[in-house]
Amino acid sequence: MKILLILFSCIVSYFFSFAQIDAENFVRGNLIIQLKPQASINSLQPSFIINQNQQVKVEVIKCLSSRMKIYLLSFDTSKANEAVMIGVLQTNSLISIIQLNHKVEQRALPNDTEFNQMWSLNNTGQSGVIDADIDAPEAWNITTGGLTFYNDSIVVADIDGGFDLNHQDINYWRNYNEVPGNGVDDDGNGYIDDHRGWNAYNSTGTISSNMHGTHTAGTIAAKGNNGIGITGIGWNTQLMPIAGSGGDEATVIEAYGYALDMRAAYNTSIGTGAFVVATNSSFGVNFGQPAAYPLWCAMYDSLGAYGILSAGATANLNINIDSQSDIPTACASNYLVTVTNTTSNDTRNSSAAFGLNTIDLGAPGTDILSTIPGNSYNTLTGTSMATPHVAGAIGLMYSLQCKNFMDAARSNPSQTALNIKNFFLQGVDTIPDLLNKTVSGGRLNLYKSLKLQRNFYGCFFSSVENMTKEFESIHVYPNPAMSLLTAQFISIKEKNIRVIILNSLGQEIISKTIHINPGMTEEKIDINFLSPGIYLFCLHDLVTGYSSTASFSKQ
Repeated sequence: MKILLILFSCIVSYFFSFAQIDAENFVRGNLIIQLKPQASINSLQPSFIINQNQQVKVEVIKCLSSRMKIYLLSFDTSKANEAVMIGVLQTNSLISIIQLNHKVEQRALPNDTEFNQMWSLNNTGQSGVIDADIDAPEAWNITTGGLTFYNDSIVVADIDGGFDLNHQDINYWRNYNEVPGNGVDDDGNGYIDDHRGWNAYNSTGTISSNMHGTHTAGTIAAKGNNGIGITGIGWNTQLMPIAGSGGDEATVIEAYGYALDMRAAYNTSIGTGAFVVATNSSFGVNFGQPAAYPLWCAMYDSLGAYGILSAGATANLNINIDSQSDIPTACASNYLVTVTNTTSNDTRNSSAAFGLNTIDLGAPGTDILSTIPGNSYNTLTGTSMATPHVAGAIGLMYSLQCKNFMDAARSNPSQTALNIKNFFLQGVDTIPDLLNKTVSGGRLNLYKSLKLQRNFYGCFFSSVENMTKEFESIHVYPNPAMSLLTAQFISIKEKNIRVIILNSLGQEIISKTIHINPGMTEEKIDINFLSPGIYLFCLHDLVTGYSSTASFSKQ
């Protein structure tokens, strides 16, 4: 499809000069556009008459995201430069956003040294070793991952250079609604032959092997407790392979678009698409300015609206992102979790970026043992290795066997995603090297984050079998309350129970054990000391483990 643009030879007004554009690292002759919601690419007609003697042909190379109406265009650079073309297309009433197609790099510092321990997951108790891990074994006592309370298969989308899809130790996702290799879009999702993920480099379902991608995949979703190799953060989390982390920005946008489309399809009709809860992005653009990458940065809010958190690796440079910027970790989306690299000494790696306002937390990323092609294992270092720990942690947290949590995840997926991010920020292990250099001031602690999540949603039981209903008609009043809260509930038997009040972060503010008899119970609680806000009242059965909750506000 081709669009003919006729250009006047005049100075085009634009928000930055071509000299500034020229300093950017971008693909010459490419532009990325997003159409307005009601616009069609077929309606984009020749509409700019600037010089009767000068004509420039613009070709639509491909659609990067049909849902978001994002397209990649090309034009003849011998007739016009990028600044002129952007200025001209900005006046078109059909176009919402237009930008350059920036080049992108992966973020890893290879280290070929053999390393036979996964220190990042567990080094507690080793003589002379600092406790710098994320407390994964403690978290696995709560859940080991794979399925939600409603048996949704949990999927983390890993966007990288490629993957060894034959690696025996990685739980790769498959699209069973798509017949492989028949050249037909069997499930009608807009992608042909995407049986084993998507290759955004060439818009096919064929993915080539790549060491960097295979390594990040293993940290997220290596098979756990199978007697071989290593263990991913989620023992049974499914890894959706998406090739598309390098090359240019258009490829990245198409890659994100695939993850978005699969989760959107799942939200609409359970059984199609995929329950994607996170994306992993171990790539970026050093010193990239968010204003020049509006579509890339906007993708995180779009993904978040469907319930997807995105984990993003910051630069492998000792720089302050607050002042020197970066893509994606300077993007402003609340649905982006930005990650720097920590070491086995629980310090920030001196080759990793930081930022009090831009980098959320640290995660182990130095000498990380994981999978590489050919059923092998090796260590790599970089923010690329830190970020999969966070993406994998997001996947694990969705496996918490708790009806309250999954009801919230289904009814309000975007808010649930933000809650998960907040549990990470509040649950970190504070370390001196990250204080005043990250938003949270600490390094990922998966166990603490899971406990905050469990408390926030009143999930104190250890298994689905323990969820025997024990309480009826729980009611708290007045609501809002000022100094005294009254709780009424009915129990079917005599027992000891725990009464708990949690704040909006899932932290216990009040906790006490009371003895109740069958029938109606009324419990009065002094809340005069509580700050104004939203709280959760929880009854926890000490025998069955069942919990029942009700929210209230304090004036």
